[in-house]
Formats: sequence, structure tokens, C-alpha cells
Amino acid sequence: MQNMQQTATMSEKDWATDLLILEKHLAVSYSVASNEASTNQLFQFLQAILSETSRQQHTLYSYMEQQNWYNPAKETPVNIQNAANQAHTDKSQLPVH
Repeated sequence: MQNMQQTATMSEKDWATDLLILEKHLAVSYSVASNEASTNQLFQFLQAILSETSRQQHTLYSYMEQQNWYNPAKETPVNIQNAANQAHTDKSQLPVH
């Protein structure tokens, strides 16, 4: 029973990580929903929610970065060029329609 209690306790970092993952999934879902909205009013409503979700995600990301809990690699011109080259290679392998 004691082992179960220890694994059920989440640290602040665990909570923040879970929330950041949730915010990322919500942003994708709201984006898809707004793109497929059947009315302009619904589109604008979903865009407002998406915008707020993005702000919250960025705030949480900034907090986690300050705590040294989330440190993505810094982009360099070489890494950006490598990613662009890879994207070009991937694009060239797509079937032509």
C-alpha cells in the first residue's frame, strides 16, 4: 500500500508536464475544430478559445523553462538548414498527384 501511495504522488514538475501535454493536445483539437466550423460565429468562437489555449501553453512553457524542467534545443542556423534540407527531401519523396 505504501508503494502505491508513493507512485500516486505527483511532483510540481509532473503536474506541469501533464498540463503542457494537455494544452498541446487542446490546441491541435481546437485548430482542427475551427478549420471545420460550419458557421463564421462558431469559427470565431473556436479561434478565441485556441488563442487563449496558446497563451496558456506559452505561459506554462515559460514557467517550465525557468524551472529548468523543459529545455528544448536552441535552434542554430545549421540546425535550421538541416531541417529545411530534410523537409525538401521528404517533399521530393511524396507521390505526385
